[in-house]
Amino acid sequence: METQSIEKSQRITLGSGDSSMSESTVRKLNYIAGGLMMISSLYYIISFINAGAEDSFKIISGILFFVSAIMFLFRAQFELSPSSKYAPHFLITQNGLKIKIGVLKKPEFINWDEVKKVELGYYKIGIKDKTGLQYFPYKTRKETSIELKRAIEAVAAQKGIEVENLLKR
Repeated sequence: METQSIEKSQRITLGSGDSSMSESTVRKLNYIAGGLMMISSLYYIISFINAGAEDSFKIISGILFFVSAIMFLFRAQFELSPSSKYAPHFLITQNGLKIKIGVLKKPEFINWDEVKKVELGYYKIGIKDKTGLQYFPYKTRKETSIELKRAIEAVAAQKGIEVENLLKR
């Protein structure tokens, strides 16, 4: 695996992409919604079991409601956490660029020594190396996207890599 020092790396977590609320508010709302849904679904399931409900559809819908609650809690804990290794993020180091653009997607590591050109687009980063040009689209807030592009541009310039801003064409 790549060797890097924590002091020389910058992690930029992509977050929820919702610009109407802060990232911490979105995360808290997911915890609250998940918790309330879980309590409601457990009450729903227990009340139908105690009442001797013969309609299994009602119990199944309570179970599905419970699964939905788990998904909200999962999103809050893994996708929206700024420190989760599963959260979509970019890790910019002196050695390379680690890109993880989805919770269930495997991260990619690109060594700066192999990069010939970096393209900065509208919510996407293009990396040209010996295998060709590959784009990494992502979803995030405007401020986070600007921070990400500035950090990549700074390291690429330091390494002598050509940087093209596609937005200034």
